[in-house]
Amino acid sequence: MRHKEIDQTFTHLQISAEKDRELEYSCARDMAILNLWDEYTLSAQRLCERMATVTHQIRPSEYDPFPTQFEWLEQGETDLIIDRIWSADLHGDHCLFVNIGEHHPERHTLIEAYIYDTQVIDEGFFLQYLNTSPKATAYAPLFRKNGYATMCELLDRYVMEGKLKRSPFGFKRTDTSVNNE
Repeated sequence: MRHKEIDQTFTHLQISAEKDRELEYSCARDMAILNLWDEYTLSAQRLCERMATVTHQIRPSEYDPFPTQFEWLEQGETDLIIDRIWSADLHGDHCLFVNIGEHHPERHTLIEAYIYDTQVIDEGFFLQYLNTSPKATAYAPLFRKNGYATMCELLDRYVMEGKLKRSPFGFKRTDTSVNNE
């Protein structure tokens, strides 16, 4: 009888240790994904700033968010090439940046920026980034099956944990001091 109790205790400890390892992996994964989130928003901000400079228009950081009419970039300024590395396709209140740098480490990376607030990311756009950025290759397999649904579940969990908050056009980090330089 005592031998059975020891076996059950040992099994319980093994299961507990496995759960602890899974939790540590999950926490490390979440931290890495949120770091990619921060990198995405910083890149979006820098690309929008650079696009504004190239087109001689007002910079996003100088703009009052959510104006009543679209004034930030003229719609005629589409299909720009920025620094021979990024193509920029402005459409409505978003701009799709594609890294076209032939020898650039981020080649083929897609960043879809909401130009009124580059800290806001749509779940589909973030999924697209994770699937195209070489920095995110370790996490892309998490979203291969049911990618959009999995991304929505993950971001909803981050909202419940207080790491993100919903905005009218996507999600935003609750602590934006990470993104401000």
